[in-house]
Amino acid sequence: MIDAEIELRRVAPGTVWHPPVVDLGLDGRVAIVTGASSGIGRAIALALAAEGCDVVLTARTKDALEAVIDELPPRSSGRIVVGDVRDPATVDRLLAAAHEFGRLDILVNNAGRADAKRLEALTDDDWADAFDLLLFAAVRVSAACIPTMRAAGWGRIVNVASTFGHEPNPWFAPYSAAKAALINLTRTYGRVYTPDGVLTSCLVPGITETEIVARNTANAAAAAGVDEDEIVRRLLAKDPIPAGRFARVEEVAAAAVFLASERASMITGSGLVVDGGALRGT
Repeated sequence: MIDAEIELRRVAPGTVWHPPVVDLGLDGRVAIVTGASSGIGRAIALALAAEGCDVVLTARTKDALEAVIDELPPRSSGRIVVGDVRDPATVDRLLAAAHEFGRLDILVNNAGRADAKRLEALTDDDWADAFDLLLFAAVRVSAACIPTMRAAGWGRIVNVASTFGHEPNPWFAPYSAAKAALINLTRTYGRVYTPDGVLTSCLVPGITETEIVARNTANAAAAAGVDEDEIVRRLLAKDPIPAGRFARVEEVAAAAVFLASERASMITGSGLVVDGGALRGT
């Protein structure tokens, strides 16, 4: 603030002072993004590429991943790894693809899904599947990436959680519980690996306009015999969002890019909530 005031006094009368452009320090870095074929993962991949990152993208659908690669700006290169991050072989191929770029700086753990189901109808498999995909996969990929980051003395891990990890939704109990565990894991990584230059943050989006949310909204509308706009109105009435709407993927991606950047050098072990003010407490 002091520097800004000094600079303002130096500006000639009648002119407008403009702050310097913020350099996020991402040009030439290499990022792995899981669950990158659609939704938040796709948006994060494109946003990182726009800042000059080369990206390694993984998901289970080849055509969708190739479509994301086709959208990358000319300054960025990308590679795809088709597979399931719950499979150790997929993790090995991710690391190999990143090392083809000669470095690995950023990991975004985004792979996941949310399936609505009544609490009393949940099976052991429902719980195990949710934790395997939403928590244990992030643990496996992180464990594979951290040695390279520690050796370089610089790294960023961004875990994509959810406000459901703070305020669980009974229709998504396994998802909510696994995201709460991911938030806790982020704190652990922050304490352990920060001295080595590897910072771990948690992105905590609220309801976001993704393909998964659109599918769940359509299913709820069909079950209730109303249109999808009515379902959205009911959701906003039940759990008000001060911003008056759901988040857009681009807004969530912008927060992720910041957490992955040089400018987030004092943010580790904590979460950045992107929910339009909906979360009541953490």
